[in-house]
Amino acid sequence: MDLIARNYEETEEEILIGLDKESFEIKREQNEIDELSFNIDLNGRNQISYDLVQYENYILWNGQFYIIKQMTEAASGMSLTKKVTAMHISIELQDGYQYDELTGTRSVSQLLTHIFKAGKRGFSWEVVDNDNKLETVQQENFGNANYKKLIDEILEDYDVIMIADNKNLMFYPRGDYGNVVEDQIRYKYNTDDVSFDIDTLELKTQIKGFGKKDEDNDDKYYFDPITYTSPKAETWGIRIQDPVQDERYTVPGNMKKRLKKDLQDAPEISGTVTLKFQSDLHIYDYVPFIYEPLNINEYIQIVGLTEYPMQPSKPPNVTLSNTKKTMTSILASLVRKGVL
Repeated sequence: MDLIARNYEETEEEILIGLDKESFEIKREQNEIDELSFNIDLNGRNQISYDLVQYENYILWNGQFYIIKQMTEAASGMSLTKKVTAMHISIELQDGYQYDELTGTRSVSQLLTHIFKAGKRGFSWEVVDNDNKLETVQQENFGNANYKKLIDEILEDYDVIMIADNKNLMFYPRGDYGNVVEDQIRYKYNTDDVSFDIDTLELKTQIKGFGKKDEDNDDKYYFDPITYTSPKAETWGIRIQDPVQDERYTVPGNMKKRLKKDLQDAPEISGTVTLKFQSDLHIYDYVPFIYEPLNINEYIQIVGLTEYPMQPSKPPNVTLSNTKKTMTSILASLVRKGVL
């Protein structure tokens, strides 16, 4: 498959020649990063395509548009090289701004309608919720930010994921996207390089939630505080997590779902593996992770994937996690603890 450079005006494009295939990689992280990077050298045959590798020009790969956002140009004698990072075109969400704010109980679809009424900027969207898992949530002053920040709020508040096919955005309840696959990631079978962080420091079994207060009586809530106790309490006893205090909630059922989502009632497992050979895995898939030294045998979600498509013999690096943290928090924790 060829890598193609296209100018910003979309009037000219060329297949990239002189690409360092060993430098080409694609990196994806759950709800946060989708980018590709590569190095390209100027030679006697690629002047036109080399010149097309410029800031804000497009790189096309596998039907997707990426925009060159970072680039380093280096010269050594007569040799010229560009080191490029191009981000998926959905990054252009950060270029739109919704100044208007809204308050009240809203669904994901209603918030997306609010965001894009300021201008679609070429984007389309759809919410896929076949089992009606997504609830309405009380919002306070939602708006006055760029589109990307507002969509990040939606991803967090409603526990959804966004899949971008160029500028077509699909939103799914977390857990509804990604296949359960039988391709095991097994220590000493298809990987020897395992770096994992497993801890019970934040293991809790009970959590309480406080919703919105009555405007006419500060001592009264729309509903009584809700306490959720995990079935894991039978094993670990009652371990109380910090409460959720969020005035956006006026419906007790919505708060209970939030408590179940937030409660960390299992040991946190996160880390990386480097596979020995290629495997047909995708981000958001759930894979059996088997690690006999720590007696781990369970399905864990792929939340990060770095692939090397132009090196068939080089397998991907995979980040797995069962935690309820963001991808940024997961990676920061792994770096802090020396796993990465």
